[in-house]
Amino acid sequence: MSKLFVLIILIFCVYCGNLLSQSFPANSVILEQKTVTTDRQLVLWMQNPKKNPRDADVEEPYTCPEETRGSYYSGKANVSLIDLKNKTIINTIEISGNGISSSDNTLDLPYWIHKGYYEVPLIDKNKEGKPILLNLKDYNNDSKQHEFALFDAVACMGLPSTLLGYSQNQDKVIQYQTELKTSEGKSKRFWVDYLFGQKPNKKGVWKYEIDYRGRGGALEKYEIRYDKAKEKFYGERISIVDETN
Repeated sequence: MSKLFVLIILIFCVYCGNLLSQSFPANSVILEQKTVTTDRQLVLWMQNPKKNPRDADVEEPYTCPEETRGSYYSGKANVSLIDLKNKTIINTIEISGNGISSSDNTLDLPYWIHKGYYEVPLIDKNKEGKPILLNLKDYNNDSKQHEFALFDAVACMGLPSTLLGYSQNQDKVIQYQTELKTSEGKSKRFWVDYLFGQKPNKKGVWKYEIDYRGRGGALEKYEIRYDKAKEKFYGERISIVDETN
């Protein structure tokens, strides 16, 4: 490959990158971008986020909330779907927050963290590194690695998780919704406790339980299924307060 050809490719990539960056608001920070198909790309970004370095000695153990934060950006996060051929934005969504750590859609997303809920391919001497947030996998068992999960540990028990990804049917980036039936009735939510940190028991079915009884809560039993046609999750949570181990 000639040096001239390589130079032309580099100039083209820089030009396309600059062209694309002009489509985002001022003060935007692109956290990550990942190609999904040959002509579609996901871009995770925040507008004017607050940068929060981990305020602790490097040898000090992570607190429970730090397990999903480490050193993190705080702000409203967005995901855009890019048409790579035309260098245009197809759609953008603001990621809905879990309603626990913040009353609005403010999220805390790590930019430097140790391995755990997020994959960290390269680590430094302190066993920390840049996480892969757009870690595309086949979470919904549709045989397409188009989805990525985000986690928000607010305490040592409880792990709100949400799923986002590229819907080829809609040709859009979406945040997957779960309709959950509980003793209080049905609710529609974008974040479900521990769900996307679990593996399905069989194709399209997640069955797991979380025991909060030692903390004055209940034994929470979940069974959730994915509806491919509707591109939504449906399930039930049964709370048992008097069952013993």
